[in-house]
Amino acid sequence: MYRIKPLLPICSSCLRRLTYPNSRLLSSHKEASEGYSDVPIKFSTSPASKYKASTSRMGVENTRLWYEPYVILSCLTVFLVYFCILREENDIDKELDKSLYSRIEGLEETQLRLSLKYNLDNGLDTADIVHRLQEIEEVKLRMSENLN
Repeated sequence: MYRIKPLLPICSSCLRRLTYPNSRLLSSHKEASEGYSDVPIKFSTSPASKYKASTSRMGVENTRLWYEPYVILSCLTVFLVYFCILREENDIDKELDKSLYSRIEGLEETQLRLSLKYNLDNGLDTADIVHRLQEIEEVKLRMSENLN
């Protein structure tokens, strides 16, 4: 038969380690085999005394150098001065100046028709939309006459 009695202290010490993994009293095998002690742990000498409750709410404090905001501000200023004042316009800037309606044929008319339908359904003013649709139709007629 198996001898279970010699295995019991080993199993009980393993069970204690699993139950109390960070316990100071049960850290060594010798102490674990002796059993759990009811002696209170002194708070002022434990690692818990160094723990700040604000860490739970706000996380770990990030320490910054005193000059970090000045460096970031100066880099941002230099970049904006170059980008907005010193840099010359190029062909990409000129392309970005064009409106979306001039890039996609028929987009403005479709957008105006959708806005007209929405305004009619909700009882809103449609005079400006109707006027702009008439202008677009006149431009289309002139274009078709020029082609013929």
